[in-house]
Amino acid sequence: MTDTDVRVPSEAAKTTDPPTNWKMVGGGLAFPLFFVIMFCLCYVSAFHSPTPNNAPIVVVGPASVTAPLIDGIEKTSGGKFDIVATDNAADAIARIGNRDAIGAIEIGDTVTAHIATGAGASTVSVVTGLADSIADQTGQQVTSVDSAPVTARDSSTVGLFYFLIVCTLGGYLTMTVLSQVAPRMRLREQYSILAGAAILTPLIAFGITSIFMHAFGASFGEILQLLGISMVYTFTVGAVCILLNKLLGQAAIFAVLTVLVFINFPSSGGAIPVSFLPGFWQHIHSFWLGSAAMEPIRSVIYFDGNGAGPHLIVLGVWLVAALGLTGLVAARQSKKAAAQ
Repeated sequence: MTDTDVRVPSEAAKTTDPPTNWKMVGGGLAFPLFFVIMFCLCYVSAFHSPTPNNAPIVVVGPASVTAPLIDGIEKTSGGKFDIVATDNAADAIARIGNRDAIGAIEIGDTVTAHIATGAGASTVSVVTGLADSIADQTGQQVTSVDSAPVTARDSSTVGLFYFLIVCTLGGYLTMTVLSQVAPRMRLREQYSILAGAAILTPLIAFGITSIFMHAFGASFGEILQLLGISMVYTFTVGAVCILLNKLLGQAAIFAVLTVLVFINFPSSGGAIPVSFLPGFWQHIHSFWLGSAAMEPIRSVIYFDGNGAGPHLIVLGVWLVAALGLTGLVAARQSKKAAAQ
């Protein structure tokens, strides 16, 4: 072998790393930036100051006694309470049970605070605090009566909210994974898999949650209602994901997180009762997907199902709209593909 037979690799032939695609890096970093901004905007704006905001409360007693007290509360509370006066204690308690009031204060020989722990721990502290203030003025003692008690294992009253989060993730993650691993899967197949996830997710979540929460103290019938509502909700969450993926493709992740996480959870009334949210979030609560499931399952578990109907109608509208719009989009895309 001669010296001329030995070849030295040229600089061009050397293996080098490809140059960084900064455009792709910038696009990828847009996602964590979006997450940080939206999380702060939505969660902090909704939860930064949980105080009553037109919270409905009933004051029970003779008008001669309640009128000056109510005037004093309204002048000093600055719009915190929406107070209704009545001389019928049964009517006041019915309002609590129907979800029309967070509590009632009955003025008689003693001051009785009628509370509903199932409506949220925040409501209890506000109603009892207001009762204490009235008792200080009248020189009476305060007793409390709980119309919707929770179990000792759910003293924070957010157990159902965690259950709702799991159901949301079950529907959302199932369809997100499918959109990545099988982007061309037929719509019928996607709905079939989603149906399975919608059944299994609440069953698994409730089974595990019950270990710690003792099934929220619910009866068998209440558990069946809870599971039924949560299954419909989980399926609806997935149906919304399918629709947004059909409409937006890879950019759907931004819309999905906005609809199902950033707006959905703060407005649900699960972490903080709706009457303690700012006005904007109270408005969103009236028609958004999360509250359409959160309020009915709370009603079923703690309020004998009272007040669930209007929210279930909203849930049904979301489901029908998601399925209908997806069908229209799929048909349009099929026609467009056939024409090409």
